[in-house]
Amino acid sequence: MFEENLIIKDWRKIDLSFGLIYPNTYKMGMSSYSIRLLYFMINSNPNYACERFFLPENIKYPAFDDYSSINRIRSIENRLLPTDFDILGFSVHYENNFKNILWILEKAQIPLESEKRLNNLSRNSERYPLIIGGGPAITSNPLPMSKVFDLFFIGDAEPNLTNFFDKFLDFKSTNYHIEDFFKSVSEIEGIYIPSIDNPTNRAVLENLNQSPTPTYQLLSKSDNKKKIFEENYFVEINRGCPFRCKFCLSSFHNYPFRNKSFDEIIKSIKNGLNYSNFEKFSLIGSCVSSHPRFSEICEFILNSSKRFSLPSIRIEHITPKIIQILERSDIKTITIAPETGNDSLRYDLNKKISNDSILRAIEMLRESKIKNIKFYFLIGLPKETDDDILDIVTLLKSIEKLGFSKNQLKVNINPFIPKLNTPYENKCQYYLSENLNILLERFKTLENELGSFSSIKIKFKHIKRTLNAARLQALISLGDSSISELLLRYYAYGATMGALRRAEKELGFSIDDYFRKIQGGYKPWTI
Repeated sequence: MFEENLIIKDWRKIDLSFGLIYPNTYKMGMSSYSIRLLYFMINSNPNYACERFFLPENIKYPAFDDYSSINRIRSIENRLLPTDFDILGFSVHYENNFKNILWILEKAQIPLESEKRLNNLSRNSERYPLIIGGGPAITSNPLPMSKVFDLFFIGDAEPNLTNFFDKFLDFKSTNYHIEDFFKSVSEIEGIYIPSIDNPTNRAVLENLNQSPTPTYQLLSKSDNKKKIFEENYFVEINRGCPFRCKFCLSSFHNYPFRNKSFDEIIKSIKNGLNYSNFEKFSLIGSCVSSHPRFSEICEFILNSSKRFSLPSIRIEHITPKIIQILERSDIKTITIAPETGNDSLRYDLNKKISNDSILRAIEMLRESKIKNIKFYFLIGLPKETDDDILDIVTLLKSIEKLGFSKNQLKVNINPFIPKLNTPYENKCQYYLSENLNILLERFKTLENELGSFSSIKIKFKHIKRTLNAARLQALISLGDSSISELLLRYYAYGATMGALRRAEKELGFSIDDYFRKIQGGYKPWTI
């Protein structure tokens, strides 16, 4: 593996060291725009050094029982240990990465609980890095991780990162008390400190042009055929989503929807062309096709002899003109998200797209050079019935009849995960123990019905494991600070479903009772 635009600094000439951690594998982390953005922003200051850490492959939980060397978690740039840094910042995108955060801290011989680390600091004994977290899962709800992290960034990082570092350097140089530092940074909008439980508003970067597109981007070059986006040059197009689907994290936690200006995007594309060696741009955003000059952006890239990739595209944005542009970029697979099999349930999600419009769009794609379509559906939605599940089958049968060949339709079926501060935040009824079998049967129905479709490749396996993971993810998504101790024990006992049941029993905690409390209107975290 070779990395282009790697930044390695001389630590004798810096004032602040920041360990940027993506709590999953290198391949996943290097496909995250936030990692590239933060790496670029922090390293843009000559007095700061930002280096990256990722989760090693093939680990065993907990780290105490993983007999591999501590050297597995050295930084990419200078091969330093996590304890060598002033600050360790975790970019947390998914609730189920919680166990990976704990593994990294434990393997680095850093106490898992913030209180223990801070007690050491107040006694002037061994000093540990400040442990901070941010990202979508944190903004949605930091409370289940409140025993572990010292502080959280809620919302966009750009408005408050510089101010935070200034206050940290003041704390580092004068060595005043940590509580005074917390009090000082708690005045920054978008920073939440569990130990003082300060009122917190979500930080919002109102003008997306003020978020810099990394000019010299980290590009990972390897011979690995199973690449995601690590060799692509990322350009953020917009942030948030204008459509306000009731289940969608981005629509509500990244509100308001913001586009970068066309001129700023073109400038970023030109910088990529001038300073980096790559074949393809990745256009970043929850709904890139909603940019008012989306087709012009794509045309500019194509006219620059480069190709581009998209995360997904709104079904109603698929037009003959857009298809022609996608064909020119040699896009082989397009991703769409019908979510449901019928109009009524889809409209209830506030996704105002009809089956007829889906079929019209897919018919256009069928006649194009784009032969593969990836679908995302949700099950376990509020108001969902067994008939709604059969409607997914009916819709896909209608699509297959358009004439697709073997495995050209890739179908992902995911359990719905309720998120705090969205309209469906208390819709967790399917994760009560007595209702899990309903989800299981609905998965099996889809597996049996779709298995005979030659054009469909079903993208879900290990259904029981998927549902158990979804139930845990829902608990973390909706949890309060009492969940923190449960998760610490779950991790310590091996991070299995058996470990979770053991932790429940020891603490006298009932996940079912907690979900019922949420259903009754309990709201642990509001932004």
